[in-house]
Amino acid sequence: MSGDHVRLLALDGGGVRGLSSLMVLQQLMAAVSPDSPPKPCDYFDMIGGTSTGGLIAVMLGRLRMTVNECIAAYTSLSDRVFEKKGHRVNIKGKVQGRFDADELERAIKQILRDCGVGEDALLKDVEARCKVGECATSKQTGDTVCLTSYRSPRGGVHLLGSAKVWQACRATSAATTFFDPISIGPFGEEFVDGALGANNPVYTLWNQAQDVWGADTLQRKLRCLVSIGTGVPSLEPVRDDVLGIWATLKALATETEKSAEQFRRDKSSLDDEGRYIRLEESKKKAEIAAATGRYIASQAVLKQMKACASNLAGREC
Repeated sequence: MSGDHVRLLALDGGGVRGLSSLMVLQQLMAAVSPDSPPKPCDYFDMIGGTSTGGLIAVMLGRLRMTVNECIAAYTSLSDRVFEKKGHRVNIKGKVQGRFDADELERAIKQILRDCGVGEDALLKDVEARCKVGECATSKQTGDTVCLTSYRSPRGGVHLLGSAKVWQACRATSAATTFFDPISIGPFGEEFVDGALGANNPVYTLWNQAQDVWGADTLQRKLRCLVSIGTGVPSLEPVRDDVLGIWATLKALATETEKSAEQFRRDKSSLDDEGRYIRLEESKKKAEIAAATGRYIASQAVLKQMKACASNLAGREC
């Protein structure tokens, strides 16, 4: 990476879409260097993600994995974690996680061990060149909170000094009705899935990047902002009773491209200059690999990949 340019990567949430997003990113890295695809952390200065995208952001940025290593780890984690639990609602009427949060914790810690990182390592890694941020939702306020590996002018010092990698991964992926909330930090703040507030984390990533580099500097130095996936924003308060969960899910389940289109309109100059690239991923769960492969092979996407790879590598299109 060059100090003269800034490159940003945003990864949407979306369950099984994680594998598809990784396949798109795998193709992009291969377009940068076909013979030796680089690690994303060596090209992107900041990676932000939500839910599944948050898990991937940590693996690629904080743990410095190659895309192939990340695909293997993500697939293994999915196979371990997504087995249904027996009970959904407790005697007080509160919805319990559909999947085993403890197993998710164990799976994340296994990935940490495989990477030679301690199980209780902090997300904090302020000396790293690639900065990582994960979107989570505060259960107390419903606000989107960005758990970061770097110091952010927006605050969150108590979380920077206390949030462990596995806790941050649990927080961003604690999807309502899927995993139980998690408490982080000295004040016991509870977090649930970041998708409730920023399933498409592009705005959060942009705001964080402006805080780090400054608005004018970012506008001048931005080489490219790559956004992979789909998302829908919502800032509803989070309730844990059955009717509250249902109301929240209804608010999330509609237009997946709202954030992407709004960002494109707001930052039209970046789009016009080819510095904002939105790459969709497959929405076909049953045939995710085949569907993603067909998508990547389309002429329009190949053109986008070539332009994006040129920006990443510092070449002229």
